[in-house]
This record gives sequence, C-alpha cells and structure tokens, in this order.
Amino acid sequence: MQLWYLASSSPHQLFGYDAPVSAVFELPHQGRKRLVARWNSLLDALGIDSGQFFRILDDLLTRYSEPQRAYHTLAHLAILFELLPQGHPEQAALEFAVWFHDAVYDPTRLDNEEASAALAHNRLVQMGLPEPLIQRVEELILATKSHQATDQTAALFLEADLSILGSDEKTYERYARAIRQEYAWLPEEVYRAGRAKVLEGFLRRERIYQTERWGALETPARANLGRELQALKSPRPQ
Repeated sequence: MQLWYLASSSPHQLFGYDAPVSAVFELPHQGRKRLVARWNSLLDALGIDSGQFFRILDDLLTRYSEPQRAYHTLAHLAILFELLPQGHPEQAALEFAVWFHDAVYDPTRLDNEEASAALAHNRLVQMGLPEPLIQRVEELILATKSHQATDQTAALFLEADLSILGSDEKTYERYARAIRQEYAWLPEEVYRAGRAKVLEGFLRRERIYQTERWGALETPARANLGRELQALKSPRPQ
C-alpha cells in the first residue's frame, strides 16, 4: 500500500508507540519467531513440507526488512495476522495475501502491487499450490492498489490493511510520520500534494469500512484523515 494508494485499534498497541518513529513499526521480542511459526502452520495445513520452501519465507523476511521501509515492515504483517479472522473459508488465500501484498515495496515506483502479485504467483507455483488459490491470492493483492473490495473476503483483508487509519491519534501520527519517512526522497510540496490527494480520496467515500468487523473505525478514521489533511494544507512554518 503506497502513498498514492495508501496504506489497529487494539493490536496496534502491541508495538510500543511511545518509541521513536524509526522503531514504531519494528517487531516486538520473539515477533520473527511467531511469523515463522505462522508460515509453517499455514504450509502444514496445506500438506506442504515447510522446510522444503524455507528459502521462500527467508526471502519474504528479508524483503520486509529492507531499509526503505518505515511502516511496511514485518510488524505490519504481524499486526495483520492478529487482525485476520481465524477459520475463514478462504484462510489460506488471506494469509498468503498478507505475506505477499507488500513483498515488493519501492516508494519510487507505481507498480508495487502488480510486482508483488507476480512474485506471489511465481512463488506459489513453485510450491505446487492449485491455480484457483494462486489466482485468488493475486486478486487480493491487486485489490490493495485501489482498496476497493468486490466481495466480503476482500473487504476483510483490505479493511484490516486500512485499520491503521482508525487508530488512536498518537498511533496515527506516528503512522503518518512513517509514511513520510518512506517518501523522504520527495520534495515537501510534492509529497504534501500527493498525500493530500490520497486522503481526500478516502474522505470522499461514502464509507471507508464496509464490514461490520471494522465499522467502528469509521469515525476515528475520518477524524485522523481530516486532521492530517488540514496539516498538509496549512502553510509551512518559515
């Protein structure tokens, strides 16, 4: 989820938001081990030898630890796994979509979602997964480009990804600072204009959250977005 298409409530409190912004979206102690266990459990449930494909997991862990990331990190994955329902009919598709949705993340390019979906396709084919599951994972990843859901499963995934928008004020401010850090290469005025366009797009929606699971975040999300938008449009201090 990028600046141009943006990238929870209680799970966000797991990650120590009194820390400096550079540390806000880092994993807590033992977090990486829990992610590895999550991956192994997913593969085990599908009858796949997780040891045979550890290199795929290792590549994902490396990607989400890249230096250009301040928000789209391993902690972001951990939070999404905390937020996803368990025992969903499309559990495997949801979990693979989480793993791969930001696997390619270069803030200077506009095709991260397409590249992430292509990577997911390649890796899941290597693992011998059925084509309908692979296609579904790709659909979910590509939906993060616009964050417009066409079905309830996609809505659960996308709205979990957007749940940060409805977090408490302090957490949201740290999130906004982290996004600016990822786009540090952009001049301030260019960033402000682009970011404002994204926020206005969300605020124009009749509803940001369509599902009952996330409906309570609608009001705080609009307050957060409005406050950031006002700051972006305010004159810069001289």
